Amino acid sequence: MIIPAVTGGTVLTPRGPVRSDLLISHGKIDAFLAGQQPVAAGSLDATGCYLLPGGVDPHTHVMAAPRLATAAAARGGTTTALSFTSPRAGEHDLAALLRGRAELADARLSIDVGLHAAIYDPDHVTAADLAAARRAGAAAIKIFLAYPELGIMCGAARLRELMAMAAPAGLVVAVHCENARLIEAREQDAVAARAPAVPRVFADTRPPEAEDEAVERTLAAAAQTGATCYLVHLSTAGGLRHVREARVRGTAVHAEVCVHHLLLDDDRHHGPDAGRYLVCPPLRPRRHVEALWAGLADGTVGCVGSDHCQTRTPVAGRLAAAGHRGAYGLAGIGPRLPLLLSAAMAGRLTLAQVARLAAENPARAFGLYPRKGALLPGSDADVVIFDPGGETVLPGDGLGDGTGDSVYAGRVLRGRIRAVLLRGQLIVADDELTGGPAGTRLAA
Repeated sequence: MIIPAVTGGTVLTPRGPVRSDLLISHGKIDAFLAGQQPVAAGSLDATGCYLLPGGVDPHTHVMAAPRLATAAAARGGTTTALSFTSPRAGEHDLAALLRGRAELADARLSIDVGLHAAIYDPDHVTAADLAAARRAGAAAIKIFLAYPELGIMCGAARLRELMAMAAPAGLVVAVHCENARLIEAREQDAVAARAPAVPRVFADTRPPEAEDEAVERTLAAAAQTGATCYLVHLSTAGGLRHVREARVRGTAVHAEVCVHHLLLDDDRHHGPDAGRYLVCPPLRPRRHVEALWAGLADGTVGCVGSDHCQTRTPVAGRLAAAGHRGAYGLAGIGPRLPLLLSAAMAGRLTLAQVARLAAENPARAFGLYPRKGALLPGSDADVVIFDPGGETVLPGDGLGDGTGDSVYAGRVLRGRIRAVLLRGQLIVADDELTGGPAGTRLAA
């Protein structure tokens, strides 16, 4: 169903809120009109509601089941997701990107999806590969400073080389910041001490200091090469301190946190269901959680992602060999925006901040703004109609993402997403998907 106008609401534009009717034409926002205009047939009445830009989730892993993941995203008000590729064993990183493009063409997407190229074989990536990735539509590559047990870790010297190659290719360099050698030492200590095989051992061996050091090292490489870096899922006070210091020195850096690091802390590692909460980096003590909220407030953090994992990764390496079983990764592409909107209703953020953190800034970081992430004339008519007086109870299925056991199940949230539009097409009404798949693959 194509919607010609949304009337009676308060539009959250990049310049501030505007009480206005929103006119839509050919999938784009056409104009704002101040009421008292003839109402077109088929318009949506948003009286008493806020109109936000459709959410842009900058950090997802949806390729295992994009149809289910994007359906959940739509129900949660996210209309654009950027997903990292997952190269298969022996598959070249560029080949994985091209394969992902082909898979998205047949995936029956509910929202628009763009791809970042994950670098699993950093030592064999060439400048030509990075240029080809950019031509194929990727806005970013992702480098891992951890996971030697998976064979994907990038060393310090190679990180600098890849950043130097990425800058002229026009690619943002996203970096997973953990010092693998510090983690390995903690793992060795845990195994030698015969630590009990409980899920929290995985978290205990990945301390804040491992993240802090890797953030500082990454920012030093970015400063030397002129690359724009995007620090994914920051979770520590020390990491944010390094970001602030780097910006003073003129380093171009985007800082991201994820909703689970904002809303959950390391107390979850000590309950009988601790295995449900394993994620990398792990959940942190409360003082780090509060530091992340402070980073949102002062602008240190510009983007909030979900790090949605459609499939969890089994614990591997030394811990697995010693009998520490389990898997890590949390689903959250659907609940991300409702959780942030509820935080705004509770006074931790403003709605304008939510629009920037969950839509505008991610779109800017990856070259999609103002097509995405804003309600402006000429922008895609991706619109979330949010009723601040409503209520949402998050279901156990993550809004239907197919992963099953949502860590946000049962949360009662302030406010309710009444409807969602993608390029002017109504894709969600009263919590349910409407019509057929409307999404497409995006190229940055």
